[in-house]
Amino acid sequence: MKKQIIVITGGTTGIGFACAKYLLSLDYTVIITGRTKENLDTAVFKLGENCVGILSDTSSLSDIDELVLKIKSQFGKIDGLFINAGMFKASNFEETSEELFDETMNINFKGAFFTIQKFIPILKNPSSIVLNTSIVVFKSFANTSVYTASKSALESIAKVLNVELADRGIRVNIVSPGVTESPIQKKSGMSDEAINNLLDHFSSTSPIGRIVQPTDIAPIVEFLLSDKSQVLRNEKIIVDGGTTL
Repeated sequence: MKKQIIVITGGTTGIGFACAKYLLSLDYTVIITGRTKENLDTAVFKLGENCVGILSDTSSLSDIDELVLKIKSQFGKIDGLFINAGMFKASNFEETSEELFDETMNINFKGAFFTIQKFIPILKNPSSIVLNTSIVVFKSFANTSVYTASKSALESIAKVLNVELADRGIRVNIVSPGVTESPIQKKSGMSDEAINNLLDHFSSTSPIGRIVQPTDIAPIVEFLLSDKSQVLRNEKIIVDGGTTL
């Protein structure tokens, strides 16, 4: 059986990296993207054979065009796309700047929107698109207004895509992680103390007694990308250890 080819945007760390590693262990061919050469090269080195890294900024439409051309040239068509690249910076609603608003929406929603659009011609029939959103879509957290809006916007298009892409055999489903231990907290600008307090809180209040790890999410993403999920459309799997029960 021919190896399935999966593209993961933002696959150099955290959930994206864990998913790439898990898929590779199951003999998928995986293509990851990253915004910095150093992080991308490090990730590809760690992931090893059958992983291809392509430098690409999700917020740049020209980068997305170039990414699709490179993948089409090397692989022809792909079997699945995991829209994972994203960013989070905590900010009080009243203090949120236009710059932060634009940066967040450009990566989390606009970039995701056009990545999907531009990949459609090279997605096989059947194929799968998985959107990485967040529990912030249905549970409120202070200082997350723009992030919440960006993830809600991303989820909102899944139904439309499932209708419009049905005749191409392309299905769209959602994975919705809770607070997960990953580099996103450090990148958000949180202090080490704030990160530890956050993780300790969710570890102590979670029914599973610990924080969710990227490796917990990887098998669920693989399920949604694989042929095992062919009958699913617009499903959302919440991976939060039960913290939102």
